[in-house]
Amino acid sequence: MKRISLIFMLLATLTISAQSVTEITYLDVPATEIGKFVELHKTITDMSMGEERTLQGQWVYRHWYGSGHSVVIRDIYSSVEDAMMDDAFAVLGKNYEALSDEKKKEMDGVFEEWWSYFDGHTDEMRMNNPEKDFVGKENVNWDIPFVFVVGRYNSSGEWREMADAFMDWTTRPAVANGLQLGGGVTMHYKGSGHEVEFFSGYKNIMEFAESVSNPGADNPEARKKFWSLVDGAHEDQIYIHAGHIVDGVFDIAGEDK
Repeated sequence: MKRISLIFMLLATLTISAQSVTEITYLDVPATEIGKFVELHKTITDMSMGEERTLQGQWVYRHWYGSGHSVVIRDIYSSVEDAMMDDAFAVLGKNYEALSDEKKKEMDGVFEEWWSYFDGHTDEMRMNNPEKDFVGKENVNWDIPFVFVVGRYNSSGEWREMADAFMDWTTRPAVANGLQLGGGVTMHYKGSGHEVEFFSGYKNIMEFAESVSNPGADNPEARKKFWSLVDGAHEDQIYIHAGHIVDGVFDIAGEDK
């Protein structure tokens, strides 16, 4: 089934310019067990890394406010082909075989517990142009539990126009002149999800609240254009960064983690 899906996905990419691909997995982990899940996830992620992987990056977030899933894993690839060809379990299996019998038994328990959290998970794939669809401040320390805000919308018109309008209205000014560390937009490609997703990062909840209360520069034309393209109700979620991959190792957010 995966090979059949890959054929259709590769055909579809012929009409899509080179873009970054984000594969998002949504999990319902009990709030009291999220810390444990992140520790397990680090162990499995580190064990599944190798030269065969096509994964460019991974960011994990825990839910803080809204009605969304409790854990979100965002895997970054350079193309749809890379996303479809990546096989974390094959590399995990290869690295597993190199372990001692004692370590294998230990890893068996870790994997079983980690994988149990994926029961009932959902996922989607989204696209964006990293040069056009993301802006960020220089020299940001991302190894902190920063606030990650996501807004999801459907559009009555062109997704590209909607994305550009929002970026011009709020994202670029907020990054250039405000407390927003970075932000961008992704477009829906496959799976269940809204058509256009906007995301932004802030150092902490206080700076996020201050940024919302004092938005600073405004672009009324871009704001009007954006809202004219919104179709139906939108969804907002607030997450906290839990960790991400750095140099092939999953780094839990925070100093000395």
